[in-house]
Amino acid sequence: MDSNVRDFIAKEVPDWNDEVIAVARFKAFSGQRSDWQPNFLFWRDLIIKIASHFRFLLIRPSQVKNDWFNRGGLTPLCIDDVLSLMYNEGDITRPGDLVDPTTGRFSQLVRKVTNLISRPAAPDIMAEESVVLTPLLKDKAAEVVKHLSESHWNSSCIITMKKFQEICGGPDEASVMLRYLSGCRTAQYLSVRKNEFVEGVKVLLSEVALSGISNLDCDVLYLIWTIEKLQQQLDVIDRRCELSRKSAVASLHSGNRKIALRYARELKLATQSREKCSSLLNRVEEVLGVIVDAESTKKVSEAMQIGAHAMKENKISVEDVDLCLRDVQESIDSQKEIEKALEHTPLYTDIDDEDIEEELEELELALEKEAQVDTPEKSITSEEGTATLEASELLSETLSNLKLSDNNVGKSRTTQTTSKGEKTANLSM
Repeated sequence: MDSNVRDFIAKEVPDWNDEVIAVARFKAFSGQRSDWQPNFLFWRDLIIKIASHFRFLLIRPSQVKNDWFNRGGLTPLCIDDVLSLMYNEGDITRPGDLVDPTTGRFSQLVRKVTNLISRPAAPDIMAEESVVLTPLLKDKAAEVVKHLSESHWNSSCIITMKKFQEICGGPDEASVMLRYLSGCRTAQYLSVRKNEFVEGVKVLLSEVALSGISNLDCDVLYLIWTIEKLQQQLDVIDRRCELSRKSAVASLHSGNRKIALRYARELKLATQSREKCSSLLNRVEEVLGVIVDAESTKKVSEAMQIGAHAMKENKISVEDVDLCLRDVQESIDSQKEIEKALEHTPLYTDIDDEDIEEELEELELALEKEAQVDTPEKSITSEEGTATLEASELLSETLSNLKLSDNNVGKSRTTQTTSKGEKTANLSM
């Protein structure tokens, strides 16, 4: 990664390898601020540009100095001052400066009181393990909220901590993001302990105030966590089914029916396990859907009550509302009539038929060329599909003759059991 950063610097700064300019840039700050202000702006903008390009929300000061800007063993003498100034001006912040919502309200209150009583000394940024770039933090927070709003219709949503970490790009990034969003009152941390300890985040997706954490929120979090857990189990079972099926096919091709029989049994057991897991997943999703629908209904009812109260306060009658709605409907009908008239109006009346004929001939020639190019690829795909179909038919025909019953009760009964197992396996695929 460091080599990629250095390549990016060489591309973004054409005179990076100029010795004369490098000496001026690498020297320590001295004199008045106006003397070294251009150098400070150069290093600050370059650090932010590198972090933005590689999407570094967290950066290590020691890495910035010793790796990013290392020129043959020489490092900038002014980087310490640059990072300190960036911290003082709010361009970077320490993760510890952001309140951790997972510590509890009492710890947060004690910290606020401590900061009010005693002003902390200026920190040594170079001694910090990592710092956060504030401009990137704000942009990333907006991306996270936008990403969640695209898949949720309510004013807020609840997700598990694991999902939140995936969206943010990792545990460290998620921790910083949660601290920042909590400080902006856009997110709240919640946890529930039942069979296991489950952590989650409630994120605000609209302009309304974020409500407090309720028992219903904790129950929803646990249901969502259960759904994710069951989905992971389904993925594992699907991979096991696919592996058993492929192993059975390979064993049949090699003529080893005993091994094929063993893989067929594994496939049947995995299929039965998948059916149970899928049934439980559907039940949990149904319960969660009922809760979400009930919440939406409650919000609609509240909106109706607010509307009725507003009508009463402003002395608006039902007849006035009905008249307004009729005016709106008339406007919509008029717009539809205009659209219909435009649809029946002939377009491009000034274009000759000969021009259209020439354009059509050119399109036909282009399609013929594309068909000639695509023909070999289609034949190859057809051959692959035929081979796959033949292998599946061979597996079905051969396994139907295998005795899957350990008690050898009868050939006819065994064949029916095997056939049912194969049909279930094909459905799971």
